[in-house]
Amino acid sequence: MNFFNLHLLSTYLKKWSYNDNKVTFNYSYCCEIGYDRSHVDMRLGSPVNMVNEFLNNVFHRAKENINEHFEADSEEVKMENNGSNIILVNEPEVKRKLSIFFSKILKEFNNNKRSRGRSRIISTRSLDFYYNDFEYEPLNDEIKFYVHLNRGLNKMNGDLYSNAVDDLNNALAFRPEDPVANKNIAKALMKLGKFEEAVKHLEIYTQAEKSDVALHQLAQAYMRLGYLDKAEEIYKQIEKEFPDSLYALFGLAQINYKRGKGFKQKLDKIYKQNPEWLAEHLKTNWSYSLPGYAEDEESKWNAATAARYLGFNRPFDLTRKAFNDEIPSYFDSEKGTIRFVKPELDAWVELVNRYKLEPQNYQTHEELLTEQEKQKAQRKKGRRSKKSDPVNEQVA
Repeated sequence: MNFFNLHLLSTYLKKWSYNDNKVTFNYSYCCEIGYDRSHVDMRLGSPVNMVNEFLNNVFHRAKENINEHFEADSEEVKMENNGSNIILVNEPEVKRKLSIFFSKILKEFNNNKRSRGRSRIISTRSLDFYYNDFEYEPLNDEIKFYVHLNRGLNKMNGDLYSNAVDDLNNALAFRPEDPVANKNIAKALMKLGKFEEAVKHLEIYTQAEKSDVALHQLAQAYMRLGYLDKAEEIYKQIEKEFPDSLYALFGLAQINYKRGKGFKQKLDKIYKQNPEWLAEHLKTNWSYSLPGYAEDEESKWNAATAARYLGFNRPFDLTRKAFNDEIPSYFDSEKGTIRFVKPELDAWVELVNRYKLEPQNYQTHEELLTEQEKQKAQRKKGRRSKKSDPVNEQVA
């Protein structure tokens, strides 16, 4: 019988229901076969019962992963590991911390439930089992790596990308070539606009992963840096090595969009094969920015003009979508200004309507613009050829 040492790393109160008396906790752990994240749905009860139910779920999940890990091995190896004994490291202390954690949540939950809506927030949300130095320092380097990796992923889930980079750098100090850490620090760096730093991590990730998804992420970083030829090489590599992948079509469409030529034909091919996939990736991965506009303040509109052009009743409705990254915009954090570019808005309207990205269709209203606003939008266009404006592209 093999023994596996299970280190609980953290848990987090994800959601709760006052009506159903239920809570959902995310949790993460590591053992000799690696790192895992999962969740458990539970009914609220006594802290002792909650601790037992929580740990039973963790052990069940860990045993499933251990069995899957050895699935490809011989029957003899599988039989040997099927009776694996999982040992919870520092079990008494883990149970004590969980009991205190659940007790605090239970108290807040019951107080809030009785408050008739005056307070619906539960402030006790997370527990890091290695928060204290005296608990962290005795760990071996392998477990320290997982502690920092886990913290980085938790920060990313909270959109705390700068903090995530710090934690993931700490993880990489222990395992510089780890694909998961490199993949996620690259994602965080890209969220922070640090695409050049992201590339070196993505190159390590792609060497280890060798998948169309990994190559797509590397190509996206090159594209954000303006290296369209390099990104195109990678997408042609995906096309060759993964002929059924939609990422090649999607990436080449994005490159053509930035070059101002036939991009909708490629998106149409994806739409015929998998409209849901296309809608999801257009919402999360498509960049509407066009070369030259980011630095050209003269050709940008303010929110009031852009809202009127798109038919929004209030500029606030437009800026809210912009801050949620639902519409192309340029935000200057130092000046506190947000600006919009007409060709990018036109492209957004066309793709939203064409591929049914939102429940309603949008229309543009050039008749509502003043002559000065029209001229402002035309300035950059006048210095660009008609071919380079994606809105003027003719669909084959």
